Amino acid sequence: MTFVSALRELWKRKVLVAISVVIALALSILAVYQVNGASISKKGTVEAHGSSEVLIDSARSPIAGSKRDISGLISRAGVFARLMAGGDVVAQIAEDAGIDPEQIEVSGPSPLPGEAPGVTEAEAALPYGLTFVEVPELPIVSVVTRAPTVKEAAALAEAAPEALRGVIKSVQEQQATPAREKVEVRVLGPPQAQLSDSGPGNKVAAAIFLFVLALEIGLILGLPRLIEAWRREDSEEAEAELVAAPDISETGATLLVPHDGRKGNHLDRAGRVRQH
Repeated sequence: MTFVSALRELWKRKVLVAISVVIALALSILAVYQVNGASISKKGTVEAHGSSEVLIDSARSPIAGSKRDISGLISRAGVFARLMAGGDVVAQIAEDAGIDPEQIEVSGPSPLPGEAPGVTEAEAALPYGLTFVEVPELPIVSVVTRAPTVKEAAALAEAAPEALRGVIKSVQEQQATPAREKVEVRVLGPPQAQLSDSGPGNKVAAAIFLFVLALEIGLILGLPRLIEAWRREDSEEAEAELVAAPDISETGATLLVPHDGRKGNHLDRAGRVRQH
């Protein structure tokens, strides 16, 4: 079948083609969107993600010196990452961001002893999230946030370093830590936040539409030919059976004609008595 002949055949069946387009379009929409009565909403979850980075430094910072050892700060960063995953720091972050701490799901390094509340994963996903990640071989703690809106995700990312700084300062004041031994928390740049869509996109809908439409067009063009070939095969088989059947018109029919029981009489094919 040529391209032109296929187009002409589809034009003859334009009603079926139109129905196929509607079906393919409906399936592609249902794959991406959720229809509830008169309202249509996109499937998947749309939420915001934020981030910020905290540098663990000291009053006499070794960062600027190429030969200064920063292994102590790297170890301290791992301690602070666990401290930030603890309940006290999370509660302070929630307070500063104006969010209920019970709605925050926290993940990250194991918290310090006595700082476990708020760290265990909830059975159901909570609307807000805080993740603390220790950057390998660097005295940096990365904070990743999750929230329903960009504003809330950014607020959590901004509140995390300040909450850690407040806890450290409180401990330093209680222990009267000398200025040269104090640990300082530096924020590396402003917090970042943006929306993230985890549902199927328009490319998925387009792929489903094209696949379903191609399948339907193939059925429109191929199904009539399949039926025609089936019928042709049946007719050829019937003709072959007729050709193979014996022709009794040229055989000795009188030898097969039944006798009526009287001598010299035979019945012809019509059942009449024929005298001999």
